[in-house]
Amino acid sequence: MTILSKFLLTNRVAIVQGAGSGMGKSVARSLAEAGADIVVAGLNVYDKSKTLEDLEAVAAHARTVGRKAITVAADVRDSQQVADMVEKAMTAFGRIDILVNAAGGSFAAPALEISDNGWDAVLRENLKSVFVCCKAVGKVMVAQGKGSIINFASMAGRGSSAGNAHYGVAKAGIISLTQSLAEEWGPYHIRVNALAPGTMKTEGWVRVQAQWRGRQEADIMKNIPLGRLGTSDDAAGLAVFLASDAADYITGQTINLNGGERGYYS
Repeated sequence: MTILSKFLLTNRVAIVQGAGSGMGKSVARSLAEAGADIVVAGLNVYDKSKTLEDLEAVAAHARTVGRKAITVAADVRDSQQVADMVEKAMTAFGRIDILVNAAGGSFAAPALEISDNGWDAVLRENLKSVFVCCKAVGKVMVAQGKGSIINFASMAGRGSSAGNAHYGVAKAGIISLTQSLAEEWGPYHIRVNALAPGTMKTEGWVRVQAQWRGRQEADIMKNIPLGRLGTSDDAAGLAVFLASDAADYITGQTINLNGGERGYYS
């Protein structure tokens, strides 16, 4: 096996939840380009204009690069819908090699203004969804004796997240969950890692950014040594690496993806 071949995902099967837009969409497209068959899953609870057609567009791209793909509209906060998603994946492909948990969202609010319902909603959307999907797919991977799980955390979970404390707590929980599952499932050759994006210019970021007071894009970039905001493609490259055999000795890690951003999250 050459070094370049270790980065290929030929004939592997990946579930990407949150694949209808943003970083999840780019990850799903890139996994297919690297050789994986794709289960394109998601259900946008914030933007009702997002439909199954958005998932199907991602699946269509996978097919154009020679891969198989199915779409599954699933609320990944719900255990039964996730179980149905896994069953559909197994019926279509017979195995699951990669799980990417990319769904998430939040709203900006000072801690004193976060309602109980708001707190619960953000933790359910970001943290519970990851646990539910990991548990359901983990059972399949344990039986297989191999797998790679990639969770989307955030730099907000690495330190303070003033004005978005509920989101920071949820993402910190993902980091802890990633470490726990990596230890529990390591003996089954299941690797569990996380990405911690910094300021990424995605659809979700644009929505939340509109709620912030006084944090302009130019001001943010002053704290990023690489001089730009991150993109969905930046996240996709790291996800493909973590899914591949090139990362075969990496587990339990949360990798910062922030261009060296200083000062905001800690």
